[in-house]
Amino acid sequence: MHFKENKKCLLLTSVLWLLGGAGMCYVVEPPIVHVEMDKAGMHRTLNYRLRFDIPLVGKDCEYALLQDFPASVYISTDELDDLQRLKRLNAIYPKFVNIEVATERAQPFSVLLLGTPKITESLALPLHFRYHAPSDKRSMATVAIPLPELYLNCPMADSALIENELVVRPDKHYCLNAPESRFDENHVKDGQPTTMDNLERCNWRRVHVDCQLKVPLRAEIPVGQANAYGPVLCGTILLGWSLALWTIIHSMTNTRRINQRLNEQRLLQQKVK
Repeated sequence: MHFKENKKCLLLTSVLWLLGGAGMCYVVEPPIVHVEMDKAGMHRTLNYRLRFDIPLVGKDCEYALLQDFPASVYISTDELDDLQRLKRLNAIYPKFVNIEVATERAQPFSVLLLGTPKITESLALPLHFRYHAPSDKRSMATVAIPLPELYLNCPMADSALIENELVVRPDKHYCLNAPESRFDENHVKDGQPTTMDNLERCNWRRVHVDCQLKVPLRAEIPVGQANAYGPVLCGTILLGWSLALWTIIHSMTNTRRINQRLNEQRLLQQKVK
């Protein structure tokens, strides 16, 4: 009798030990980011679908998806401001972007998409492509969008959720540089005060991410022909002068016709009198 009870107790203890060991050995899976871009046009949208592992969901952690853009891309800050006002986007981006300069005079930049880890979440970021300077060697320019980077920030109490296997550089922490919409590596200087604000701002970790693409993030942008500059300029000037002369002649003809009709009406009124 005692043997059977001891056997049951041993079996129950073994099961509990196995369950506890399995829980302790659970490894958080890297987040999955599926990225897709519209296929045609100068004005497109980057669509993201993020998926986080269950241990990261429902905590006080936050994520930042860092998307770098080359100089051949620009964003409309007014458009993104409207999306933020409508609660359809939470992002950090440059406050001024010159949308009129060509690619050769523009600068690359970054956008940070912010949020809290969820099992699945969809984000949309509108973007626009710049024109390139005319060239006599190519008619199309290929613009490649780099893959995004993912950063996580958890409170000290939940910092164990961001395990070393999940982190790209376990020895590195990063500071959120909001004015430049980027992350800077945290370098602690001698004599620098350690405040809660600094700890929270510089507690970001870059984590591994499984980026999934249906097609590469590339766009073919037409480039004007440099050799056609002279003929196009002459044709534009000739067309402009032709339209101006036609407008003048047409206006003079209408003026004569109106004056003729007025004179006819005057003569008719004199005859009636």
